[in-house]
Amino acid sequence: MIAALTGGVVTSAVNVPAIAAEDADVLAPFVSLCRGLGKIVIAIAEGVSIDRVRVEFLGRIAERDTRLLSIHALIGVLSGHVEEEVGVVNAPAIADQRGIELVETKSSTAYDYSDLVRVSIDSGQSSVRVAGTLHGSRHRPHLLEVWGQRFDVQLENQITVLRYRDVPGMIGRVGTCFGEHAINIVSAAAGRDPDDSIPDQARLQVLIVTTDAPVPQDVLEQIVAGDGFEAGRTVTL
Repeated sequence: MIAALTGGVVTSAVNVPAIAAEDADVLAPFVSLCRGLGKIVIAIAEGVSIDRVRVEFLGRIAERDTRLLSIHALIGVLSGHVEEEVGVVNAPAIADQRGIELVETKSSTAYDYSDLVRVSIDSGQSSVRVAGTLHGSRHRPHLLEVWGQRFDVQLENQITVLRYRDVPGMIGRVGTCFGEHAINIVSAAAGRDPDDSIPDQARLQVLIVTTDAPVPQDVLEQIVAGDGFEAGRTVTL
């Protein structure tokens, strides 16, 4: 009961995959990461039908029983998008009722990281993916990939993701808009399209911004309406 109520890993419960005691301490820090990645990927995939949720575990974490972590990623995807309250017991059934397949894959290799988690949403022939890991002795969750671009930013409760043309001044415009609306930026990180064959005038950049308070939808729309901006999402974890 304590583990369930404090966000830990429940090692044995009815209708929930049983987790070995030796795995529980290792898996517990990944719960919030997996849920967060699920919430972010569904925000990025806004407006698409969901055929499949894929959860990939790479590195040392792949040696553990990660079934419950996959369910937590699924909870992140479903929460706020279905009428029911979503939990570890009913999440698979809710997904099944809606024709959503949950697929888990593992690999012992994770380049550049000891552990890596990827969560993807497949819709027809298209797919959207995010990735994250844990850092440090306090196991802080970090976001590593959105919209095909890589960076490294610690996950906070409020996250805004923006995509725009990679030209000077774009990040400054975001900061100015946030300042005008008294929204304090905690951290920010920018990625860049790794495809060098793309002309500079067509190259896109992704910016991740974490803030103290939620970014109102009208503020996000104001930014995205600006010249050079293509898309924006805001997520509360």
